[in-house]
Amino acid sequence: MNSNLVWRLGAVVVGLALLITGAMWMRGRGNNDEIVAELTFEAVGRRVLVVTIEATGTVEPINLVEVKSKASGQITRMPVEVGTRVRPGDLLVQIDTLDVGNAYRQAAAALEAARVQAQVAEAQKERAEQLYAASTITAPEHEAALLSYANAQSALVRASTELANARLRLEDATVRAPIAGTVLEKPVSVGQMIASATSSVSGGTTILKMADLRLIRVRALVPESDIGGVKEGLPCTISVDAYPNRRFQGRVEKVEPQAVVEQSVTMFPVLLSIDNEDGLLLPGMNGEVVVTTARAADALAVPVDAVRGMRDLGTIAAILDVDPDSLRVSLRRSRDSSGAPRGGGAPADTAGRAERRARRAAMHGGGAAQGPGGGGGGRPGGQFGGGPAGGASAGGRNAMFAVVKGPGGYEARAVRLGVSNFDYAEVVSGLAEGDSVALLGAAEAQAQRSGFADRIRNRLGSGFTSGNSNRSGSRAGGGGGR
Repeated sequence: MNSNLVWRLGAVVVGLALLITGAMWMRGRGNNDEIVAELTFEAVGRRVLVVTIEATGTVEPINLVEVKSKASGQITRMPVEVGTRVRPGDLLVQIDTLDVGNAYRQAAAALEAARVQAQVAEAQKERAEQLYAASTITAPEHEAALLSYANAQSALVRASTELANARLRLEDATVRAPIAGTVLEKPVSVGQMIASATSSVSGGTTILKMADLRLIRVRALVPESDIGGVKEGLPCTISVDAYPNRRFQGRVEKVEPQAVVEQSVTMFPVLLSIDNEDGLLLPGMNGEVVVTTARAADALAVPVDAVRGMRDLGTIAAILDVDPDSLRVSLRRSRDSSGAPRGGGAPADTAGRAERRARRAAMHGGGAAQGPGGGGGGRPGGQFGGGPAGGASAGGRNAMFAVVKGPGGYEARAVRLGVSNFDYAEVVSGLAEGDSVALLGAAEAQAQRSGFADRIRNRLGSGFTSGNSNRSGSRAGGGGGR
């Protein structure tokens, strides 16, 4: 009995030792899985900040001309084709002139007859005046001579007008180029009957469409959240697939006031005038448009990955493993010394734009990406974070902070930002050149991964325990059955 009891006690001790060893091994394995991300720092320095807005657009001519004819008839000659470059006055279409030619010749003959009649009436009037002065003819005869002369003058004017109209109709049968340009469309051909643009109820037949391709523009659709930064006269560049290594320069011509909604996204058409003296850009080409909305040549810049909003203070303190109160004290001290505002977060309009951008980014699968001013997409607003919201934008932002490693440890400093892009933001106040700021994105992403791994381990551990209990109960029940 004593030996049996000793054997049992020994088995219990060995089992406890194995359990303790296994628990310590599992704990060590869990710690090894948590790779502690070391903070990286970057110095605040001077750089050129360029804020841009990107959009897609389509090339279109500024002045598209539809050429129609004032004359009706059959086309007898058309020496141009699609792509033909013409100068003002070049022949485009010749219409059959048989009818209008005959009318012109008749009008010319009528004018000649009216001219002779007018000369005869004038001679008769002069003789009647002489005879009336000599009391040779009566007053009614003199008046009849004057009336005949007036009718002859009227007929002369009418015949002259009819001849002018006949000449215009004859000239209208010959359609010439109104401007210098290139033929873009040619819906008719030789032998086709066309209708007059002036006498036809339908507005006449379109002979061709042409435009001066040296004067073109790009129509781009800019999202509602970015349209506030687009102003008339801003410089822009356009790139097209046909010339991937060339950038075409232009300027914003105007912003059309009527919005366009595509796939539940509100956008505004922006017209960009482009220099196309070489004629390389053609109507219908699709291009990528980059509009420069702001530029700071020598700005004191901080990485957007180092800036967060006040609501992220507790999260950053937990990641840094420091007391949140110490960060609040240093933040209050820097805010008092710099006179930074005490409001919470960015201005209302900026915060609203940031939230809308973040939602759109999440819809397009950008939640897991590392965005400006934020960590990964795991936490709400993670892509755009609490930092300079909205990516490339311009305008002052208040109530932001950055983490600086000082002599006494980590310090939170209140900063105000100006223009910013996806990489850097202009420092208005709160930081000085040479300050070393912590880049927080990697630490936030690591904290999210560690939290996710802990939750997975907890779930696997609870499931493993539950499974063992059930199996033990089954074995116990089975033993009872036996």
